[in-house]
Amino acid sequence: MEITHHPSEHHLELRLHGRFDANWSDHVGDSINTAVRAGQHHIILNFSGVNYISSAGIRVLMSHYKQLNSVNGTFRVTEPIESILKTFQLAGLSKLIVSVQEDPQTESPTPPVLSWDRGGVVFENHTDAANSLSLDYHGTPEKLPAGRFSHEDVTKLRCDPDLLGIGVGAFRGGDSGEVGRFGEFLAVAGSAVTLPTDGSRMPDYQTTEGDYRPEAELLYGITARGSLPCLLRFEAVESSEGVIGLSHLVEAAMESSHADSVAIVIIAESTCVVGASLRKSPDQGEGTSPFSFPEVRDWLSYTTESDEERSVALIVGFAERYPSAKSEPFLRTIGPGTPAKGHFHAVTFPYRPLTKGKIDLAETVSSLITSGSLRTVMHLMADERKFEGIGETSLMRGVCWVGKTLKQ
Repeated sequence: MEITHHPSEHHLELRLHGRFDANWSDHVGDSINTAVRAGQHHIILNFSGVNYISSAGIRVLMSHYKQLNSVNGTFRVTEPIESILKTFQLAGLSKLIVSVQEDPQTESPTPPVLSWDRGGVVFENHTDAANSLSLDYHGTPEKLPAGRFSHEDVTKLRCDPDLLGIGVGAFRGGDSGEVGRFGEFLAVAGSAVTLPTDGSRMPDYQTTEGDYRPEAELLYGITARGSLPCLLRFEAVESSEGVIGLSHLVEAAMESSHADSVAIVIIAESTCVVGASLRKSPDQGEGTSPFSFPEVRDWLSYTTESDEERSVALIVGFAERYPSAKSEPFLRTIGPGTPAKGHFHAVTFPYRPLTKGKIDLAETVSSLITSGSLRTVMHLMADERKFEGIGETSLMRGVCWVGKTLKQ
């Protein structure tokens, strides 16, 4: 099977020549996957040179048709010979066929958006009416280094659709509370995720179902209520490194929203997610610091090397240029791309293409989380050690929701 690429302004055409059978189906599928991962969501397969297709080939076509339809893309076939056209018709695949004259791009026209280039990263701004989120700080993070948490430090949290939150938390389990299970936690758009410290290392999640709302317990953390009016799309593949660091994206988000204190949600294709997660619950410290050596090896799990496997990261966090006395204990240095301080948590998933244009936050988050393919949850940090450091979380393309926060 020979495959040649013919890009145009609106789509990518792959011209196939040969037999589309079991021997070549994975090869064709890999070529389509490579194009999708490069950002191509409108793909045509020119079948004028294909003289045979088997069930393995049809499986590849249907898989990618469904995948691209799910992200508002298009996947079509042109110029099949008569025998293959008949096979498509019998298999109920006529919807894949378009004529050479048809424009396969079926996306509805969208109004113009503001776009710009920042250091080789292309941004698009889709912004609704401005509003602000109310911000709250819970608990006493200074107790973590001292290992002095107890159940009296717990804040009960109802994860409504307008709640955005991160911290060290656990899902409630009856009246007994969640002693010994507190770990990295995030909540957004009616969904919540935590990494229990009970030895399972398996992320757990709850989502809004009808009138049901997830409920959690928080040892300490930050929450905000309200909507995120500013939506930024970003594409970093033309930048010098092909990625944008989390700190640089945070700086761009703060500049775009003209705010010194913001809440941020990011869903993006990532090449490296750098951070740490708790192995033991902080309410079990009994006066022992998790950061002392050698105990730290039992308490914390760190990213030790750059993970080049592509994934999707859901990142939730807060950033401030001028922390107050109340917010300072909750915030950390974000990275070399911004002087602001912040606190960010992430949950990672296997790679999947993201819908282009303006997308709905709640629908996208729910789709990711209910897929059940959560990998891990971690507190993000930049590893800036001179020789051994692996840098910061790096992202290729995605969407970033931003809202101005009003501090207490």
